[in-house]
Amino acid sequence: MFSDGIYKRLFIPYVVTLLFSAGMAWWMGSQLFSETLEKRLHEQLIHAVETLSRRDFPHTTGIVEQLSHLIRADLSLIGKDGLIDFTTFKGEKGDLQTIVTGLLADHPNLLNSEYRHRVDLKGADYLLVMRPIETRGNRNISYVAALSNLSDIRATSHRMAWWLGLGVISGLLLVAWVGHRTSRSITLPIGELAEMAEKIAAGERQTSVTIHRQDEIGHLAAALNTMAGRLQEYEKTVAEQSRMATLGEMTARIAHEIRNPLTAIKMQLQLLKETSGKEDLAVLQTLLDEVGRLELIVSGTLQHRLPAKPSKTTIDVNLLIDEIIHLTRLQFEHQHIQLEMTPARSLPPLSADRDMLRQILLNLLLNAKDELPDGGKIFLSTGLETGGHSLWIAVDDSGPGIPPDRQVTLFDQPSSDKPGGFGLGLRLCRELVELHGGQIRVEKSKLGGARFFLSLPLQDTTA
Repeated sequence: MFSDGIYKRLFIPYVVTLLFSAGMAWWMGSQLFSETLEKRLHEQLIHAVETLSRRDFPHTTGIVEQLSHLIRADLSLIGKDGLIDFTTFKGEKGDLQTIVTGLLADHPNLLNSEYRHRVDLKGADYLLVMRPIETRGNRNISYVAALSNLSDIRATSHRMAWWLGLGVISGLLLVAWVGHRTSRSITLPIGELAEMAEKIAAGERQTSVTIHRQDEIGHLAAALNTMAGRLQEYEKTVAEQSRMATLGEMTARIAHEIRNPLTAIKMQLQLLKETSGKEDLAVLQTLLDEVGRLELIVSGTLQHRLPAKPSKTTIDVNLLIDEIIHLTRLQFEHQHIQLEMTPARSLPPLSADRDMLRQILLNLLLNAKDELPDGGKIFLSTGLETGGHSLWIAVDDSGPGIPPDRQVTLFDQPSSDKPGGFGLGLRLCRELVELHGGQIRVEKSKLGGARFFLSLPLQDTTA
């Protein structure tokens, strides 16, 4: 619709102007050719009568006939009395005599000048040129006349007009085709761009247009493709921000609904522990440990709403990991997962937010557990980076691992293969690590699965 309207507004005026210009060129060319032929014939007849009118020219019939044949025109010798003495004209001599007599009667000054005129002989147009002889040494001859039929010139002009017309039409078709192609080269890309703009307005953000041109239309297509891509990314960002805001409200409600009864349960278990006998202490301690694990899960859920700054304290990383293993060991053993730790000796204390670091490690352990539904191995290890400025924590599992193409965006784009999962755990881990000035990455584990490697600075670098 768009391209057809623009095409008509471009091509129709172009064709009308082209037709008018071609018609004018044909008419002017035909007229110029015809006038040129008549002018040449006229000059030829004048030259012939000038030659015949010279005083030294022999006016014999043989020479006149030869000259007439040479110039392809009829020549006549006219006496003093106005009568034709000799002529090469093949038509009715009487008709020619009538015209000559009339001209001499109507133009008495012809004795001293040259006369040029178009005459009609039996319905045919002729060009007549008469001239007096310079010296009347011959008492019988006073005038010479040259007569030529214009029908040959007009026939030649008509043929030329036809050929010129064919040439003009051929050129017109060629130029019209070029104009059509040029118009289409402009209107078709504009139509594609308009169609793409309509799709974008209708909500199709993944549409694009392919126009390989280096002019303004090509630049416009590239800009429109870039705009569509950026708009798609912007909408994804807005949708993700809305999702995170909704999730934050949900976590606040979960914290309000679960934390209060969980605290009450913990208080009752602690009271029972104080009043129970030794035979029940082990069971009550196990229950308290499970409640503590539930508190970790609730705290992890609340951590989706990050504080502005970590609340840092001095932490023994090996001891913190041991506590987390103690809380989760029963759950892992129930799933036939071997959970082990290889701590580094004499590891210096770390300045970090205890709850945040616990949440990071808990998320990584639970993710590793979900990758081992049929059991397996999970190893935790710690150590010092080269130079001693940072310590590291690694979580290895024997699961299927993470494909290389997913590793690139694993911490950037929320994604989850778990039923009901939000895909925010690893992204949250990265944000929490970065709040401490550290880094987190994923690589291939020697156990065959994934290895998550955390690097945290020993000194505070986030101030």
